[in-house]
Amino acid sequence: MRYLYLILSISVCFFNGLSAQQETRYKDTLFVDGPNSFDLSEYITFWVDSSGTGSIELAENALKNKKFKHWKKGSVLNLGLNPYDTWLHLKVVNTSKDYHQYWWALYSQADSVSVYAFKNDHWQLHTEVTNQTLLKNRPIKTRFPVAEIHLNHGEYQQLLMKITNIRHTQHAITDFTTPQHNLLWEINFYGKIGFFIGCFFLIALLSILFSGVIKEWTFLYYGLYLLCIVILILSEELMVPIVNSPILFYSINHVHSLFLSLIALFLHYKIIVYGIGRTRSISLLFFKKSSLLNQIFLWIAILYTIIYFVGKDALHFGVDVFKFMWYSTIVCIVLSMINNFCVIIYLMYMKGYFLYGIVLAFLLLYFNPAGYFLNYSGIFNYYTITYPNYFYWIVSLEILFFTLILAIQYRRTVYNNLNLIKEKKEQEASAILRDIEIQDLERRKIAQDLHDDLGTTISAIKLIITNQYASDTGLKNMITKANNDIRQFFAKLTVSDFNNEKISNIIEQTISNLQRLNQIDFKLIVSGKEALIPDYLIKPLSRIAVELLLNTMKHSHATEATIQLITDTEQVQLIVEDNGKGFDLQKPQKGMGIANIYSRTERWGGQVHFSSSQTGTTVIVIIPLKIQNTP
Repeated sequence: MRYLYLILSISVCFFNGLSAQQETRYKDTLFVDGPNSFDLSEYITFWVDSSGTGSIELAENALKNKKFKHWKKGSVLNLGLNPYDTWLHLKVVNTSKDYHQYWWALYSQADSVSVYAFKNDHWQLHTEVTNQTLLKNRPIKTRFPVAEIHLNHGEYQQLLMKITNIRHTQHAITDFTTPQHNLLWEINFYGKIGFFIGCFFLIALLSILFSGVIKEWTFLYYGLYLLCIVILILSEELMVPIVNSPILFYSINHVHSLFLSLIALFLHYKIIVYGIGRTRSISLLFFKKSSLLNQIFLWIAILYTIIYFVGKDALHFGVDVFKFMWYSTIVCIVLSMINNFCVIIYLMYMKGYFLYGIVLAFLLLYFNPAGYFLNYSGIFNYYTITYPNYFYWIVSLEILFFTLILAIQYRRTVYNNLNLIKEKKEQEASAILRDIEIQDLERRKIAQDLHDDLGTTISAIKLIITNQYASDTGLKNMITKANNDIRQFFAKLTVSDFNNEKISNIIEQTISNLQRLNQIDFKLIVSGKEALIPDYLIKPLSRIAVELLLNTMKHSHATEATIQLITDTEQVQLIVEDNGKGFDLQKPQKGMGIANIYSRTERWGGQVHFSSSQTGTTVIVIIPLKIQNTP
């Protein structure tokens, strides 16, 4: 029984080993019968020409000497940074009963692709495509390099493909199928990827335009971030050739995705910080260091982008400068991703959402512009490439999320700015009120001093003249006029005594005082609810009304005058009309009466309108009640 178990164990091991050998066995020739979906890693062999010559003769010798090798089945050929030409060898037979046209396509960032066919006992150049060729100028109008192969029934063909890719990783996908089968997949691809590119580009333009209108930098950052993503997608999905503009095609072709992804990371950082928002409890030193680190990475990326744009033809993996630029950018990307990861967790922790912060940080660490490039280039294959890519869906969710966050943040910013403006105006209004109170105190002091000193002296002089110089009419008139002027001045200075009075009462009392001094018949008309006038407008309106009445009495030579006080929910109006001689509105007026009326009215957001003729003068003062600078 023991021997039976031993025999069974050996048999199992033998058959497992045999199965493993069969699984790793490669096939020599690809047999096709129309559309084909086979994984070509089973059939294609490769060789790297380290001589740097790229000649077909060396490739032919390498093929004869069996230097071409298979790579791991079911995987993508990934040679990393390779400054040399890579050759692929494929043997194919058309087993279909009919003639078929096939495409041998290569999905790679290669600078150029050359396909050779073995005919008449030697290798002949069949097709050559460079990535500097616009789609409309290519023999076959595809976004990727492709060689058109014609095979009759039973025809056998050997093919060699030379790949020159000295500025990107040697990370290539290839297939061999009919044009119809290929284009069927391409139509679906263009529909999905084109939709994302169009949406991202449109939102980027709207965001940039919006930033110019509202003067908000974050919208500019967001628009530039989406533009970077659009260029990355065009480059990594090999869609740059579809750009019709030669200038735009040249510009995108001279922007390396590696450096652009580092710029996109910086913009992403700015958007994340604005979107999550800072709180006052967050360490300012932490953000200074974090922002400084990202700014250093940004300037490095911009510098490398400019150098690559200007000197692309001289930069490749065979040049030490380009190698240094490549590896240093990878280091900056890793550090920037770690920095962004920490910032997200810290911000969410300070807001009390630590667990959500961890989830969000890992999500954005996993799917971001730099990670998208690193995954596509084969440097870090940490998720499976799909069409459309997961990253596009994450960006779409970011657009929805950040649009909502930016709207909330912008609304909050506008609200804060309005509050600041309101507070500033309130402070200005309070300052104005303090000035008015100070003026009122000074006026009362001056009025009291004049009343006690000058008023008493004038009254005494008038009494003496009336008793001792009764026959001197001129002298009596002069002292009477001086006495009346002093009383007018007192009336003007002591308006502030009516602190708790209605404006109509102040005007009536002023009219009563003036009518004892003058022959003008004043009438007051009150319309509307006077209670609508706020307390802070009583003094200014009272002073304006007194100034208008005094000016009418002094200068109009009128016999009748009407003052109207009209109040509604929107504004209060003072209208003074007289039948006097009028005055020239174009002629500069002496004194400060009119100037005071203008300054007091404008101080409260109002307007003054004068109209005058030989038959009288009309003054209209309008002050709004719903103003922003109320105390």
